[in-house]
Amino acid sequence: MAGNNEVHSGLDWYATGSKREDHSGQRFTDCDFTEMRSEGSVFSGCVFRNVRFNVSTHVNSAFDNCRFEHCNFFDATFESCKFTGSVFTGSSLKPIRVVGGNWSFVSLAGADLQRSVFSDANFTEADFTRTDLRDAEFRDCRLTSISWGGARLKGTDLRGSTLEGIDAENFNVRGAVVDVSQALAVAEAHGAVIR
Repeated sequence: MAGNNEVHSGLDWYATGSKREDHSGQRFTDCDFTEMRSEGSVFSGCVFRNVRFNVSTHVNSAFDNCRFEHCNFFDATFESCKFTGSVFTGSSLKPIRVVGGNWSFVSLAGADLQRSVFSDANFTEADFTRTDLRDAEFRDCRLTSISWGGARLKGTDLRGSTLEGIDAENFNVRGAVVDVSQALAVAEAHGAVIR
């Protein structure tokens, strides 16, 4: 594959594969990754603009410190992938499926993630400001020190996930599905004294 800093425009990777390849630092514009499968590949520091990831599958791949601008992720699956520090703007992300992996410090501000499913993933210090998470599932995820301001959580299933470092003023849990230990954490964040 092409080396670092290459610019790709109109690339068609429909239903192709990328196995243990390094695409770090590359720019992809108006590309089609529909039904693509990556396994163990590295896309660190890439810029994706108007790229279609629809129905694609990615396993053990790294997309850390990337920018995703106006991309489409309909029905995409990410298993044990790394997205640390990546930023999503103007992208269509619903619904996606995430199993495991590190999504720490990712910015999903303003994204529509309705009905998306996340399990066993690390979202430490992720930005969910104004994110639409209605009817999404976060099962057994690490949701520590999240920016929740304006996030829509009605019907969001948070059971089994850690909810540490809650900013009570910006965390509107109304309508979210939580377990008993999470309810206690939320109550304590709002100043309740539990005895």
